[in-house]
Amino acid sequence: MEIKNPTDIVRLASAEALRRIAGETLLTGVLGTRRAALGGGIRDVLRVALVTQRLAAPSRLIAVCRASGLGPDAFDLLGHHLLGALVEYRPGPDALVRVGGALGLARRELFDSREPGAGDPVRARTHPGQRNSASIRYRSAKPPDHLPSLPAWTCTGCGQEWPCAVKQSQLLAEFGGAREALAVYLGSCLLAAARDLPGLPLAKARNRFLGWLPRRPF
Repeated sequence: MEIKNPTDIVRLASAEALRRIAGETLLTGVLGTRRAALGGGIRDVLRVALVTQRLAAPSRLIAVCRASGLGPDAFDLLGHHLLGALVEYRPGPDALVRVGGALGLARRELFDSREPGAGDPVRARTHPGQRNSASIRYRSAKPPDHLPSLPAWTCTGCGQEWPCAVKQSQLLAEFGGAREALAVYLGSCLLAAARDLPGLPLAKARNRFLGWLPRRPF
């Protein structure tokens, strides 16, 4: 979809992301009445990435997810739908990477810095001076690993079939506009998985590895 104005893309992609999220029981059941606040958080993420063209920790989105008690799996699903909606408007690889980076920062603050044994499942540990150093944290942060575990081809990060929802989002950001290169990479993974899993039906394997790719260049 050829839309050049970043403000229009923010508006349209936000609405599309919320439409997709509304169809996910895992998300709507947790978010409840906070869906309007979530919409504001999503718009902030896209506005910073597309309009001001910066990478920053999305404080508003983090606050909504924390208040809702959103778990890691639900957050990954949210991020998957956000990036999937944005890709439809072809914002360019740099914008995709910035949005992916913002989601990575949010995930780390929500889940990866928890105090051992803390009762709150989404309480994050912060250090003096760290909150205003998003770029430093992004450079030093190691993103969650969602790699294929062979020969079962399950995800090392969440145990689901690989590529899982979060890995799909990561791949969209990592490959940017190179749709053909991503398709070639996934095709090679499909062939390897077919060798490791001879009982996997070909149609199911093709849909699993390639069926989620955007039909248009992104």
